[in-house]
Amino acid sequence: DVAAAPCLINRITYSGDLGYEIWMKPAVQRRVYLAIKEAGAEYGIVDFGMRALLSMRLEKNFPTWFAELRPIYGPFEGAMDRFIKLQKPDFIGREAAVKERDEGPKLRRVSLIVDAGTADVMGDEPIWARVGDTDYGTIETPHGYGAPRFDGAGQELAKPDPARDGDWRVVGWVTSGGYAHYVQASMAQGYLPAALAGDGAEGMFQVEIMGERRPARIALEPPFDPEGARMRM
Repeated sequence: DVAAAPCLINRITYSGDLGYEIWMKPAVQRRVYLAIKEAGAEYGIVDFGMRALLSMRLEKNFPTWFAELRPIYGPFEGAMDRFIKLQKPDFIGREAAVKERDEGPKLRRVSLIVDAGTADVMGDEPIWARVGDTDYGTIETPHGYGAPRFDGAGQELAKPDPARDGDWRVVGWVTSGGYAHYVQASMAQGYLPAALAGDGAEGMFQVEIMGERRPARIALEPPFDPEGARMRM
């Protein structure tokens, strides 16, 4: 119980730090909240909002439901396959998951550290790669359009077709991102062809933000606590 209220406490985190979820009936929520605030006052406990949480999850390379985890992406593409128990006899989506595993995912979710200027990504920005004449295929834009593109005068530009500039090609799209305040870096998540998703080299990728292509590199490990030690304190 918490403050004499029956609760189910789950040790889980979306911030990348040690965290808990507390489940209870709505009628006791205020009582539990006030009790936690009172008990945590001497430790400097404070409230924070969803935008702060979404910033922290970027530093751990955690996906989010309304962007990276959608029906158009499979569990192996989204790097969520460790949560799929294919040895179970049957469940909705099992056949598709087995097929994806056997054939191999065509895409992979990646986290990118972006050398951004005055703006961070919002979602749907193109990801460029220096691949020359190698064609890794086309990834559909997450929402069927892509982010706006502008010239130096602020006029919106048409999207390039084909999406190529010399040795650079559009190979994927950003799904979400923002500024990661703890590691002090602009970050993005998105999907790339699986063959490119493990390339963490400098100078290989660019993310187009408001019509300006900015250098980016794949974060193969989470920038914050890559060993996950803080979640297991």
